[in-house]
Amino acid sequence: MNQPLISCIVPVFNGERYLAEALNSIIAQPHKPLEIIVADDGSSDETASVARGYGARVRYVWQANQGPAAARNLGLSRAEGDFIAFLDADDIWYPEKLERQMARFRARPELEYCVTHVQNFCTPKDGETASGLENYYVGRPLPGYVTQTLLVRRSFFDRIGPFNTVLTHGDDTDWYLRAKESGAEMELLHDSLVFRRLHDANLSKLQAAASRNEYLHMLKAALDRRRLR
Repeated sequence: MNQPLISCIVPVFNGERYLAEALNSIIAQPHKPLEIIVADDGSSDETASVARGYGARVRYVWQANQGPAAARNLGLSRAEGDFIAFLDADDIWYPEKLERQMARFRARPELEYCVTHVQNFCTPKDGETASGLENYYVGRPLPGYVTQTLLVRRSFFDRIGPFNTVLTHGDDTDWYLRAKESGAEMELLHDSLVFRRLHDANLSKLQAAASRNEYLHMLKAALDRRRLR
C-alpha cells in the first residue's frame, strides 16, 4: 500500500553541533517515503557542510537570518508532502514517532493534526556530568504543544496559515491557538516521542525576557479574532 509523503522540516541557525543527531533521527524513522528539508536561517558555522554531507537524502535551503518562524515557513514553501512535520536542529525524534502518529490518522480519517508528549534532557558541557532533571517539572513528560511534536495534514496547514514571523519566541503557540480556534480535530498521544535538548543556547532561554510581551500580543490577537467572529 502506498504511504503518504511526509515532509520533515528542520529549521536551523548555527546548529552544526547537534544537526547530525537530529537528521539521523529522521532518517531512522520506519515510515517511508520521507522528504527532509534543512531550512538554514543564515548560519555562519558549518551547518551547510553537515546538511550537504547527507547528499540527496537531505534538501538544503538557505535564507538571510530572519528568525525561527521565517525558517519554518521557508521549509514549508519547499515542502511537497501530504503531511508536514518539524524538528528543531538540536532535538531528536523517537524512532517510531512518525509511524505512531500516522497510525492515528489511519484510524481517524477526520484527524487534522496530532501531537505527542515531549521529554526534556540535558547535554553536559565538556568535562561535566549530566545533571538529572527527574526531580523537576521540566524533567517529566510534558504535553508537547511545540512544533517538534507536530504531524499535520498539509491541507490543514494551508488553511490555518504559516507561522507568524513577527514573533521570535511564541510563533508555535500562536499557530496552535489558531488551530484550536478553527475547531479542527486533533489528538495528543500520551507517548513521549520527542526528546528536547536543554542547553545554554536554547532560544527559549536566551529570549525568555521578551516572551512575556509576545504572549500578551498573542492573547490580544486571539481576543480580537474572537470579537470578529
